[in-house]
Amino acid sequence: MSSRKRRLTDSGGTSGGNSDRSQSKKQRVADVTQILFDIAKESTNWFPPLKSALGEVTALIKRYEQFEGVKDMIKGLKPQFYRLKQNITTTSDGDREEVGRRKELTRCPHRLPTASTLVDGLRSALKEIEERSQELLAKSTAARFLDRDSGEVTRLVERLREAITHYHVSRKRFAATNRTHMGDQISQQQAIYDQIANLSSSLDTLLKLHEKSPAVKSKLDSVMARLDRLWSEEDNDDGLWDENEREHRAELFDTLRLINDNGNAFYNRINGQGYNESQDDIRAASAMADDIRDAIVDYQVAQQRTMYDMNCRLIDAADLFVLNSCRRAHGVGYQHGDRKGCLRGTRETVLNEVESWTRDFEKPPVFWLNGLAGTGKSTIAKTVSEWVFADGKLGASFFCSRDFEDRSNLHFIFPTLAFQLAHKYPTFRSVLIPLLRSNPDIVHEPLTNQMKELIVEPLKSADVWTVIVIDALDECEDEEPQSAILSVLGRFVDKIPKVKFFITGRPEPRIKTGFRLPLLMDSTDVFVLHDIHPSLIHGDIRLFLKHELSEVARRRRVQGWPSDEHIDVLCGRAGGLFVYAVATVKFLDSSTRLPERQLDAIVNFPEHTGHEGKTQFNSKTTLDCLYISILKTAFSEEDPEVDLKVRSAVGAVVLLVNPLPPPAIAELIGLDPREVTQFLTLLQSLLAFDGDSSQPVKPFHKSFPDFITDPSRCTDARFWISPEILHLELAMNCLRVMNDGLERNLLSLPDYALNSEVEDLETRIDDRISDALEYACRSWHSHLTKTEGDVADMVSHLHAFLEEKFLAWLEVASVLGAV
Repeated sequence: MSSRKRRLTDSGGTSGGNSDRSQSKKQRVADVTQILFDIAKESTNWFPPLKSALGEVTALIKRYEQFEGVKDMIKGLKPQFYRLKQNITTTSDGDREEVGRRKELTRCPHRLPTASTLVDGLRSALKEIEERSQELLAKSTAARFLDRDSGEVTRLVERLREAITHYHVSRKRFAATNRTHMGDQISQQQAIYDQIANLSSSLDTLLKLHEKSPAVKSKLDSVMARLDRLWSEEDNDDGLWDENEREHRAELFDTLRLINDNGNAFYNRINGQGYNESQDDIRAASAMADDIRDAIVDYQVAQQRTMYDMNCRLIDAADLFVLNSCRRAHGVGYQHGDRKGCLRGTRETVLNEVESWTRDFEKPPVFWLNGLAGTGKSTIAKTVSEWVFADGKLGASFFCSRDFEDRSNLHFIFPTLAFQLAHKYPTFRSVLIPLLRSNPDIVHEPLTNQMKELIVEPLKSADVWTVIVIDALDECEDEEPQSAILSVLGRFVDKIPKVKFFITGRPEPRIKTGFRLPLLMDSTDVFVLHDIHPSLIHGDIRLFLKHELSEVARRRRVQGWPSDEHIDVLCGRAGGLFVYAVATVKFLDSSTRLPERQLDAIVNFPEHTGHEGKTQFNSKTTLDCLYISILKTAFSEEDPEVDLKVRSAVGAVVLLVNPLPPPAIAELIGLDPREVTQFLTLLQSLLAFDGDSSQPVKPFHKSFPDFITDPSRCTDARFWISPEILHLELAMNCLRVMNDGLERNLLSLPDYALNSEVEDLETRIDDRISDALEYACRSWHSHLTKTEGDVADMVSHLHAFLEEKFLAWLEVASVLGAV
């Protein structure tokens, strides 16, 4: 049986099930008009007496729906129900605060009313309404209901309105007598409720109008679900807000109010003139949905970060020590560094697909986002992670990277995920900590043991619904014919049914073979990025280029640039590769050249080289062409001496085990720091480097190292880097740096002192061990094992190191934690 692979080849990406979903949506829109039914359903958790009373009245209305006057009265009650909803949910917290205030009033001769007594009064009135409703319902069952009885139903609804109104008036008097900050909280949260109610109504209108636009309808449906969850979160709030939360809610209110105000003109127009399904209307509806989603996600992310920080602060110091002692990778979470998510309005097909999967735990527990290099997998993974985090469902994330030793090591994945899950879920932590205390070496055991002990068993005990993200799995070093991580995952995924795994990776043989394993095949959904219809990708790239280049024009103060014709050319050259578009923007935004001239140069680049790269969607477009053109533009004049230095500098960036800043690279390879900085600045469009010489430099995308180390792709010998030769040079340079910089007791440590006993150890390391020396001590052997051919030139360096510096190296490696 093959994986359930969905190849989207049209703009809708839909199947024959659409008619059923459309019918379901129509029914939902129709249900919105049944306001009383909705209110009854919503009141289930926050005030059971109201639910009970409404249930009986609802039964009457449903049975005698011909009485339109009663329906109109119910519709008029809707705002009061919303206010009642919030007042009831904050009552218990008001009483808790009231207890403290009344300690000073114990000698008062009279007794002040409490918020609870007001609720009790409302509860009593509702009980009377419920009982009378039951009597009328019984009467309607025994005999035909007469027209005159409709007056009784009307009076019943009026009684309901009076009871709620009386409660509100009494509560206002109560609040005036007992002034606290609770009033401000109720006012602020009520304002948010009103905005959410207005937006929900508006979106329901748009849903009805956009039934023939699947893309917009899907987006609006997603936003409606997020609004529903936000409403649920507000209902469950305990009212004890700190100052940060107060600020977050105020920002959300202001944003929602602005969105609603801006949407009024659109609503008024379509209500007055009708909806014509024009592109302008579709864009307006889509933009509003994006605005609402972004506002809610921003608020939820801030809220989740606050909750996460609170959880971390509650971790016992002894438990925290155990967790921090666990070997793990650093900087792998989705929030780390400068990772960017998808530009608003792009990648909507795949994002909607993944978002639907994350919310539906009846769907397969594993999702593979399959895409060739440069198709935007990591960017999508970042956006998915943020959305799931906003929903409170992100348990852990691991963004693999070949640029860092720990982020490309398979044996760091499960310990790191366990570390994050322990900070997120106290119940998970309560199982993990005893395990780590009893078996601290579990982090060094085989992957099967790690997965079972660090992930599966604690998750089973925690019993939580969560999502785990692993990005760029193909960037981890793996010598197995089928992915070792996927093999282990296949054995245990059915043991934790409440956990979902979102995984991205290129369709390399070991990755494809891993997902085809019998244990994993039927548990995996697959989305193939490079099979999306080209028109969708072209539109996304065009939107990205227009947005990014308009920002370049604004910063560089260029008027009327770029033209639509230029955008068309760049979109055609990209050939479906987002990485091409990103590199193009970086090239045009060069700090040393005018963007207009850079654009003229790139438009005049040759369309193909005859040596196509491994990643291509268009026979006339290839990343190879772009990369070689950028290299030639940066170093237009042939100079063997300069070319050799450029290869050394770029080769270091590409092949270092962990990235280094330009001065450290210069020290390591024996060049002038000013030269190295100049070389790397000229190649900023190919590197993650903004000119700050204190920050590590790395390739901006993994496709660049693939290109420049492959002689069949990088056909200009001036720039081609031979990994075997460069690893040999780097190994020799590491030995040279250690032979020159190491000496016995380099840090002047006290005799017989443990590293943990030296209070200023970190300061001594910073002062006496340079970045280049630290790198050489940590990684010289890694380059040595990757050399091939004649190593005679290195023998003398290695002999000197082993004979004179080996003990000094052990000392430094010990304080660095490298041995």
